[in-house]
Amino acid sequence: ARAVTWRVMGDLEQAAAAFECALLLDPANWSLYLDLADVRAEQGDFAAAARLVEQGLEHEPHEVALRAAGAAYRTRVSGSPEDLTALIALAPELASTTYRNLLIDYACAGPKLPQRLVAKAHRARKS
Repeated sequence: ARAVTWRVMGDLEQAAAAFECALLLDPANWSLYLDLADVRAEQGDFAAAARLVEQGLEHEPHEVALRAAGAAYRTRVSGSPEDLTALIALAPELASTTYRNLLIDYACAGPKLPQRLVAKAHRARKS
């Protein structure tokens, strides 16, 4: 399950700074990239979140949470139906229902997505 440590800290900038420092010490730690990406997404910077996920995938290309987050954040930025379809396919593999639903919510707010696909994503949210 994804830990939501940055919400406990309350200050998103403080959390981001902590994750950035941790990445300096452990630049191969894919989980830190995802943590920082999640903070950036919470701040509304989905482009930065997508870039951070891509960096994490360089270290752990098969990690489902990274792949799902990347699909969600790219969908939010570009409105890519392909990325939303990828997220829908990955959703059942995510251990945390809360995290899965958050990613789907972020993605479904992307621009110009087909309503049929958004409805399918919302069904995946409930399963």
